[in-house]
Amino acid sequence: MSERKTLEEHLLPLPAVIRRDMLEHRESLAPGAAAVMGRFFAIVKERREPLEAPSAESFRAAAGSESTLATLLRALARHAPRVSTAAARVVRAEYYAQRPRKAPPVDRPATSESAIIASWPASWQSMYPALRAARIRASSRKRYVASISRCAQLVRAGAADDCLTFYTAWCLSEAFKASEGSIKPVSIAGYLDALVALGRCGGIEDEALDGLRYMRDALRDESLLGEKRKVEPISDLMRKGGFAHVADKIGELRSDAALLPDHAARKGLLLQTAACCAIDMNKPARTGDMAGWCIGRDLCRDTCGSWHLAWRQGKTGRKTEAGELWPEISDMLDELILCGRPSRFIHMRYRELLGKNWLTLTDDARPSKWPSERVKAATGVPSHDLRTLAADYMRRHDPDNAARIISTHLGHGTSEAGEEYRALCTSEAAARAWQKDRRRIAAAGSSGRR
Repeated sequence: MSERKTLEEHLLPLPAVIRRDMLEHRESLAPGAAAVMGRFFAIVKERREPLEAPSAESFRAAAGSESTLATLLRALARHAPRVSTAAARVVRAEYYAQRPRKAPPVDRPATSESAIIASWPASWQSMYPALRAARIRASSRKRYVASISRCAQLVRAGAADDCLTFYTAWCLSEAFKASEGSIKPVSIAGYLDALVALGRCGGIEDEALDGLRYMRDALRDESLLGEKRKVEPISDLMRKGGFAHVADKIGELRSDAALLPDHAARKGLLLQTAACCAIDMNKPARTGDMAGWCIGRDLCRDTCGSWHLAWRQGKTGRKTEAGELWPEISDMLDELILCGRPSRFIHMRYRELLGKNWLTLTDDARPSKWPSERVKAATGVPSHDLRTLAADYMRRHDPDNAARIISTHLGHGTSEAGEEYRALCTSEAAARAWQKDRRRIAAAGSSGRR
């Protein structure tokens, strides 16, 4: 039976300065800290890896359990802060994935269509065979059934009656708006549109359905008005300083990230959020495009340290580019992929990540709305509003040429897509021209009086 190693023996593989620090604090060392630290540094030495940037394989080999890895990371953070623990993040994720999970809920048998229709008011049930026989796509019919069922729930609850009239539509609309979750007007309009289809197929005269149609269209107009109200949060952002406020938030994100250990998931999240905000300042992209960018394909780094951005837009299918990104943003992208590793490893790290998603640094991408959600969490507005803000900056700076510049900068695929911006620019240019004319007229008038 082998004898247990002493503290000094466990710490022999450590560099002298780290070993001395741990010996000085021997009374406060966590159980197992000396053993796992000695094992880790021995493995790193055997693998001939730089101490400032050990690999995930070294962390994996040194720590055979989640608790052992946690002990190692805490010891490194306290006694060897110059050792980057960024590579340990993937090992921690592997252990998290091995945690026992709750048993999934037992799937309930799917409710049959006949059972769903049976929950409708009798008058609606009588019209369903005509809806089912109508020449509409199966997907549309499925959507209609789901929407009508939502309305039927409120009728059963007494919020409205089953007559397909304006009053029923109004009652349903008010009930949906008051329900938990605050259903959007455009969704309610879709529910009423399903009732219109049911009544039309079921033989209800068009005049009788006009009340439903009127309420449906009013809700759609309300939804469009709500879209126009996006100017309110943008105005609030302008009052805070516009892009200067965004830049301040980026600085806060980076400062908060610098205080966290390299293996902390939140550190990566903060750096990702800062990078999304910064790129939106340089070249605002649609959130779905941004989520799918790959290193080496869309985001490329040259040997001088500059990053270049060019990608094919998902919405238009057209290629657009930012060209060489601002130096500050190139530095942030370096920071994002290094995540605490020394800067001299940037070329090696870039080669390792070729073909990987720029946010996850893996083959998997974030959901399409994730970049916009992160921008909103940081600045208070989604990324699309930063696109609008960029257009507004250009419109105010140079209204005569802004429409053309905005269309190129935002990657509009058609002239119609930038029509609203073009109208604003034309209006702004006309207003400025009128101001110049007024000044000339006033000057001429005062000259004549003299």
